[in-house]
Amino acid sequence: MLVTSFAISIFIYRRINVRNIITYDFGESLILVSKVNSNQLAITKKNFDNKKELEIFLIKNHMFDEIPFSFTNHLNYFKTIYICLHSSAGCNLNCKYCFNKEKSNNSISFEDSKKFIDLLITRFPNAGKYIVDPTGSGEPLLKMDLMLEIAKYCKEKSNQIRKEVLPMLVTNGTLLHKDNVKLLQNAGYIFGISIDGTKKQHDANRIFPLGKGSYNTIIKNIKQIKEKQYLGGAVTLTKSNQDVLTTFLHLKKIFPTISIKPVRNFNKNGGIDETNVEQIKREYTKLNQYLLRKTLAGNLNDVGILLNGDDYFGKFLTRVILNQKVLTRCDTGVGRMSLTADNKIVSCPGAIGIPELEIGTLNEGFDDKKIENIWSTLSNKSKCSDCEANFVCGGECLVVSYYSHNRIDGFDLVMCNLKKHLFYLAVLFKFAILNHSLDLYEILYEGCQTKTKRFDEDLELKAVLSKTNNQYSFQELKNVKDNFKEEFNRIKRETL
Repeated sequence: MLVTSFAISIFIYRRINVRNIITYDFGESLILVSKVNSNQLAITKKNFDNKKELEIFLIKNHMFDEIPFSFTNHLNYFKTIYICLHSSAGCNLNCKYCFNKEKSNNSISFEDSKKFIDLLITRFPNAGKYIVDPTGSGEPLLKMDLMLEIAKYCKEKSNQIRKEVLPMLVTNGTLLHKDNVKLLQNAGYIFGISIDGTKKQHDANRIFPLGKGSYNTIIKNIKQIKEKQYLGGAVTLTKSNQDVLTTFLHLKKIFPTISIKPVRNFNKNGGIDETNVEQIKREYTKLNQYLLRKTLAGNLNDVGILLNGDDYFGKFLTRVILNQKVLTRCDTGVGRMSLTADNKIVSCPGAIGIPELEIGTLNEGFDDKKIENIWSTLSNKSKCSDCEANFVCGGECLVVSYYSHNRIDGFDLVMCNLKKHLFYLAVLFKFAILNHSLDLYEILYEGCQTKTKRFDEDLELKAVLSKTNNQYSFQELKNVKDNFKEEFNRIKRETL
C-alpha cells in the first residue's frame, strides 16, 4: 500500500467512466488525467453526474487533444545538443554499482575531441546550445590537462559560431583539491560531484580500491570550495541507498542543487527490481510530502534544489507544473552522442558495448539507419499508449531495456511502475499548490520556466551581439551580461 494521504483510484466515482480518463482522489475533488496527452484537470465530486455533460467538459478543456509531434525531423527536435567524450576510462574509486568493470587508461586525444565537437556542431547547426561533457566512464580529473584543453576549445568554438558551447562534467570529488577547483572554475566548467548521501550511505558503495570509503575525502574538498552557486550533488539510488528523504535532507546542507537518479538496473545486485520498488515508491512519497509541507508554508528553497538540477523526480515535477510534453524519454542518439576511446560513436555514455547503440565512427561518420532505428524506438508510443504518464515520462531508457531484455525496444515493468508513481506524486503536488494559493503556484511556475530556458539559446545576447560590429566576442559579451548587468543594458540600449 502507498504511504500517502491521498488514494489512487480508477473510474471509482459515480459515473466518471470515460474512456482514456483516469481519476485520482483528491479530498473533496477528483483529478482527472488523460491517457491521450497526460493533461490533468480537477473537478469537484458534486459535479458531472451526467456522463455526456462530463465528456463535453473534458473536450472543451483539451483532455482529448492529440499531441502534435513530428516523428520525422529529429535533427531539429532537440535544441540543446550534448557532446559526450569518454576522456577517461580509468578511475581511482571502485564503486560497487559501477557499470565500467574493466577500467583502463584508455582515453581519447585532444585532437579527436576537437574533431568530434566540430562534427556534431556541423551535424546540428540549428541547435541553440551545445553542452560538452568529457566525464567519460571513469574519473575525468585523472585527465586534468585534457579537461582544460577541451574547455579552452569550447570558448574558441563559442566565439567562432557565436553560440554557447558549455563544458560540464561530473567528478567523484576525491581529486577536487583547491588548485583543481580553481582551474576548473577559471576554465568555465560547471561540475557536479557524485555523492550518495550520508557517510554511511555513501561509503556503502563508493569506495577506494582497498575498501576505504571516500566520503570524508569528498566532504573535505567540498568545504574549501568558495563559489558553490553552480555546484551540484549527483546521487545514485541503489538497493543499499534507497532512503531518498534522508539523502535529500543531508545533502541540501551542502549543495544548492541535488540530482537523485536510480542506478541502471541491469545490475540486479544493486538496482531497482520487484523486491524493492514498493519501498522506493514509499520513500519518494515521503520526499513529496516533505516538499509539499515546505512549499505550502512558503519555503520554495527545498523544491528548488531538485527543480534546478537534473533530478529524476524533479523532471516529473517540472513537466507537470508546466504541462510540458515530451515525445521521448531522452535524447540518446539523436540529441546526445558519445565518442569512445576507440573512436566509436555511441548513442550515450552508458551505451558502450551495445551493438544496436553504436551509431558510427569518428573517421567514417554516422550510421543513419541505426540512428533512424533509435529514433523510431524512442518515439514509438504504442507500448505506452494506455499510460496516463505517457507524455511526461517519455518511455523507457534504451540502455536499461537492453540489459533487462537484451533488446533496445524492451519494456521494464519495474521502472514503469516507479515512473507512474512519480507522475502521480507530481500531479498531487501541483494541485495541492493550486488549491492552496494561485500566487504561490505562479511563483513555482515561473521558476520552472526559468530553469527550462537555461537550455535555450540566449536570444537577447544573440540580438545584441549581432549589432555590435564584432566589438565583442561571444564569450566577452556573455561575461558582461552574466556579471555586469548594468553595463550590458547600456550596450543593449546603444545597439538595439
